This record gives sequence, structure tokens and C-alpha cells, in this order.
Amino acid sequence: MFYKNYLKYIIPSVISFTLTGIYSIVDGYFIGQTVGDLGLAAVNLAWPVASVTYAAGAGLGMGGSVISSIRRGEGRFAESNNTIGTAFSMIIITAVAVTAFIFSFADIIITAMGAEGLTREYGILYLRTLAMGAAFQIGGCGLMPIIRSLGKPVGVMISIIAGCIVNIVMDWYLVMHLSMGVRGAALATISGEAVSAVPFVIFFLIKKNRLPVSCLKLKAGIVRKILKIGISPFGLTILPSISILLINLQALRMGGDTAVAAYAVISYVLSIIQLIIQGISEGAQPILSFNTGKGERPVVLKTAALTFAINIAVGLTGAVCLIYFSGTIAFLYNTGPETTMLLLEIMPVFAAVMPLYGFSRTTADFLYAVNRPFGASVIVYSEGLILMPALLIILPELFGLSGVWAAPLTTQSILLVLGLFLLFKRSGTKK
Repeated sequence: MFYKNYLKYIIPSVISFTLTGIYSIVDGYFIGQTVGDLGLAAVNLAWPVASVTYAAGAGLGMGGSVISSIRRGEGRFAESNNTIGTAFSMIIITAVAVTAFIFSFADIIITAMGAEGLTREYGILYLRTLAMGAAFQIGGCGLMPIIRSLGKPVGVMISIIAGCIVNIVMDWYLVMHLSMGVRGAALATISGEAVSAVPFVIFFLIKKNRLPVSCLKLKAGIVRKILKIGISPFGLTILPSISILLINLQALRMGGDTAVAAYAVISYVLSIIQLIIQGISEGAQPILSFNTGKGERPVVLKTAALTFAINIAVGLTGAVCLIYFSGTIAFLYNTGPETTMLLLEIMPVFAAVMPLYGFSRTTADFLYAVNRPFGASVIVYSEGLILMPALLIILPELFGLSGVWAAPLTTQSILLVLGLFLLFKRSGTKK
């Protein structure tokens, strides 16, 4: 019964997150085929900024999901509904604010990253176009974990599949057929996200799922709880993108557009493995949170152990595949000769990161799922705000461009030690 319930959440979650990652990969493929290396570089510079929309949705959604799941486990159903309603209202307010900010400051942001010429123009166009669909991005990412925690992981998966299909078709039509370049890729992404997000809203309009209007009122206590939990999944979503941004800046400084284009391809491919790992660990969240509220410690520990084992195995498998298929990856993205040579040279370094990432990601997700947000935040923010920035300053000064590529591997090695300390420092879970 345990494994059946585990797979009920994990499999749809993995499929959902993996297909979500296809959005950027498909964009990269079509842009690489039509616009070339400059287009790939521009999208890779813009994507970390655009990802703030996904991070905002993920933080609010996961915060609401964890708290509401724990309350249901405790039998406090009215409080669970109030949490969902408050999260819903917070998602709407955030969508408006993020849309206005990104659209208004896209040119300043891209220019500040050091982009010039066509790379700058493409980056601004891509970012501003994506900003027009920020409501779908935040809404989809925010409502997805909440609906999954309500026992509807398959419904979430079906919506994501539909959105992915629309994204691929629209990418082909707008980018390849109409030659709309990076703008067409962004419009295709928005179209797919809209198709995925609208059913999530409809879910709450159905009579049996409808929340009382009173639940939508912002309640200060619940807002604080959502933000306290949500700061970790927010960081897990946004800080990797900031790391990508920092790597891009140093790669641009040390190796020019060729280095940025090579890393763009790598980041597209790595995102698939990372999203599979994310899907597994976040798929386990409803089980961990509900049983934390219920006081079922053996179930919590069994779920955690299984999730760690699977994610580390996924990381190892992904590493082998990355090395073996390096040449095929370069061919698919139509990279130039210099970019291809660099790509083949650095792929093994990034492959080695994957099993370590499987551990650190699962550690952070486990800690916030069982209501230990401080430990989760230590893992998340030490990576994105301390380790990665510091190493990206120090290592390139010592080793040049090679130091840029070594920074992620060094960061994850340190997180392995830190994660083990946090896991074994304190046993048990907190209600």
C-alpha cells in the first residue's frame, strides 16, 4: 500500500516537471536552428530573470501546499482551506507585481548583464514577451503543488502534458514556419503555460472544490506561515537561475559568446535531469507533510529514505548519459565548431554535479516538507548566496575559464557535507 501511494504521487510529478523543462529545451532547439549561437546566448541570459515568475509561484504554492497538508493530517480542515485560499490570493497579487516589474525593467536588466549588440536586443525581446504571460507562469507553478496535495497528481500531469504539446507545436509554427525568432519562442512558451494553468483555475471553480469567498481573504498569520515555508522552494527555484546568471557573466568575461553558448546548451540538458530529481522530491512532499501532521514518523522516514536513494541513482544515470551522448547533444543544438569543442570538453565536469545535486535537492525538499524551514533555507541560500558567488569570483581568477566550470562541482561537494550535518544533527520532525 505504501509503494502504491508513493508511486501515485511520484510518477505524475516526475512527468509534470520533466515536461515543464521541455519548454526551455524546445525553445533552445528551435532558436539554435534558426537564430544561432547569439540567440542561444540571449535566451540563456534572459531566462534567469524570467524564472523569478516560476520561483514566486513555486514558493507560494509549495508554502500553501505544505501547511495545508499538515493541517489536513492534523484533522484541521477549515484551517487547511483557509491556507489554500490565502495562497490563491497571494498568487494573484504577485502575478500583477512581477509582470509590471519585468516588463518595465527588461532593457536595464539585460544591459546590466553585459549583453551587447544582437545578443542584447534578442534578450530584451525574449524577456518582455515572456513577461506578458507571467500570470500563467505564476498561477501554474503556484496552483500545481496545491492541487497535487489535494490528491489530484494525475490531473496536474494531464494539464502539463497538454501545455507541453501546445508549446512544441507553437514553437514549430512561430519560430520555424513564421520565422519569429526569440519572440516566437517566448509566445510559444506563454501559449503552453496558459493551456496548463487554466485547468488549475477551473479546478477550484468546480462546486465540490470551490472555496468559500471568506477563505480568499488574506490572513496575516497564514501569510507568515506560507512565506516561512515558501522561502525555501522559492530559493530552490530562483537561486539556480541566479547561479546560471553568474556563470553566464563569468563565462562571457572569460570566454565570450562561445562560452555562453556552450553553457546554454549544457544548462538546457542539465535541466531535464534536475527536473526529474525535483519531480521526485516534490512528489513526495504531500506524503511527508501529511504524515508529519499525523505524527506517523516511520512513514516519514521510509518516504525520505526511498526518495534519497532514487534521486541519487537518477543523478548517476544522468551523468553517464551526458558523457555518452555529448556529441549528439551538440549536433541537435546546431552549435558552431568552437562551441562544440568547448561543449565536449566541459560536459564531464557538469555530469559529475548531477548525483551531488540529487542529494542536496532532496535534502532541502525533505526539510521544508516536514516543517523544518530553517535547515532547508541553510542549504538553499548558502548555495545561491554564499558558495556559488564566492567560488565564481575566486576560481576564475586562479584558473581562468576552467575555474568557471569548476565552481558548480565544488559548491555541490560542500553542500554534501553540510546536508549530512543538517540531516543527522537533529532527528525527528517538527509540527
